[in-house]
Amino acid sequence: MYGFTGTVVGVRCKDGIALASDSRGAVYYLVLSKRVKKIFKLEERIGAAVSGGSGDVQSLMNLLKAEANIYRLEHRRSISTKSLAQVASSLLHGRRAFPYLVAGVISGVDGDGSHLYFLDPIGGKMEEEKFASAGTGMTVAYGVLEQGYRDGMTLNDGARLVAQSIKIAIERDAATGDRIVVALIDEKGYRELPEEKVEKLVK
Repeated sequence: MYGFTGTVVGVRCKDGIALASDSRGAVYYLVLSKRVKKIFKLEERIGAAVSGGSGDVQSLMNLLKAEANIYRLEHRRSISTKSLAQVASSLLHGRRAFPYLVAGVISGVDGDGSHLYFLDPIGGKMEEEKFASAGTGMTVAYGVLEQGYRDGMTLNDGARLVAQSIKIAIERDAATGDRIVVALIDEKGYRELPEEKVEKLVK
């Protein structure tokens, strides 16, 4: 489906959040780019994995980064994951007549633990206890997540699971492809894994 090419996933672990995406940008059967950014750092310990039209994704992510920066300047501390997810939900709901073509997850680690929120294009927001996925390959990804998830899994285990779910989505969904990108969020902050480490996760 146009506007939601590719696949993104998020997994909640006992010590943080693991996010992953592919990097393909496509319209129907035409691959427009092999390096589309779908995972973003929004705050020191908050990230997002979003599938959708590139312009809409970039616009929404820039707005959320700006909101997080304003909050930090006004309150001298980071915005919570729940609050930033609510801002995203409000922005999407306000555009429901002409919606941003985006869907995905906003997640982060706060003082009370890790949080994972699923967002749909018209502002629906749900906190997920285990995992979430969006995009054209999400059905395939959910199958891998359902089979591989276990309670109390570590962030390293979560990284392997999200990478594997994108790998299988690439194999099964024509609009998902090219690189696998993995980001981790814990008490130390947000970080993206180097390509060579991602390759080891899917071997």
